[in-house]
Amino acid sequence: MIRHNFLSNATAARQFIEGVNRLKDPEQFPWPGQPNLSLYDVFVFWHHQSMMLMTPPGQTDRNAAHSGPAFLPWHRYFLIALERFLQQAVDDADFRIPYWDWNADAQLTNPNTSSIWANENLGQFVGGNWRVRLAMNPVTGNLQVVNQQLQRNLGASGRLPTRTQVRTFIRNQVAYDQMPFNSSSASGTRNYLEGWIGAASTHNSVHVWVGGDMQLSSSPNDPVFFLHHCNVDRIWAAWQERHPASSYVPDMDAPDSLQFHRIDDALYNVFDETVTPRQMLDYKTHYEYDTLDDLIGL
Repeated sequence: MIRHNFLSNATAARQFIEGVNRLKDPEQFPWPGQPNLSLYDVFVFWHHQSMMLMTPPGQTDRNAAHSGPAFLPWHRYFLIALERFLQQAVDDADFRIPYWDWNADAQLTNPNTSSIWANENLGQFVGGNWRVRLAMNPVTGNLQVVNQQLQRNLGASGRLPTRTQVRTFIRNQVAYDQMPFNSSSASGTRNYLEGWIGAASTHNSVHVWVGGDMQLSSSPNDPVFFLHHCNVDRIWAAWQERHPASSYVPDMDAPDSLQFHRIDDALYNVFDETVTPRQMLDYKTHYEYDTLDDLIGL
C-alpha cells in the first residue's frame, strides 16, 4: 500500500484527520487503566519516555530513540504502530499515513501560507476541540496531565529544509552512521537527517519551525508530528534506494552502552511486541511511497 503526499491525496488527508480525531477520543479508543486518556495519548507518553531513557545512563545526548542509530528505525516503527490503530479507526486496512513534503513548502515565499495549515486541514487542531492532555513541563522536564489547547508558532524560528539540501546529503552520505554514534558523529546520513550536522538541520529544524508543542518531548501531541516523520522516513527510504549496499550500524559486536541501537536490539516499546532495527530496514514490507524521484532523481 502507498503513503501519499497529504496535499495531493484528499482521501488520505481526510482519513488521517478522521483517524487521529477518533483515536484521540477516550470514549472510542480508551487507554486502559488511564481515565480520560486515549490510545493517541499513549504515543505522546511513549515518545516522551524514549527521550528520558538515556543510553547509556549518565550522559545527556543519546537516548533510546534519538541522537543515535535507532532514530530512524525507531520512528519507522512508531509510525507503523500508529498506522495500525488508524486503520482500525477509519475501518480501512489499506490506509497509510500521508507525508508532509516540507521541501515543497520551503520554496514558498511564506511557508505559513501553505494549504496544509488551512482550517480544513491541520489548522483545525488549533483553537478547536483538540486538547493536549499530556505535556512536558519545560521547567522540570516531567510529563504532566494537563487540559490545554495545542500550541504552534509557525516560522518564528528554524527553517524548512530545501529539496536541494536533502538531495545533496542523500547523494553524498554513503555511510548510514559512524562512531561515536551520537549527535557528535561527524558524518553519516542518520546524523544529517536527524539534523545535528549539516546546514539544513533537517528533522530538528522542522520541529523548531512549527514551534509550540512540536518543540517538546511530548511533540506527538501535534498531529503534524506524524506527517513530518513520515517525510523523514521517506527521505531515509530514498537514501536506502540510492545506497543499497550501505549497511545499518552498529552490529551486535558493539558494546552494551549502545543498547537499543544495535541491529538486533529490541527497540524501546510500550506495547507487548519485540521489534528490532533489522526488522525495520525493509520499508517495502509495510508500504511504499507515491514517489521518491523528487529526492533521488538527479
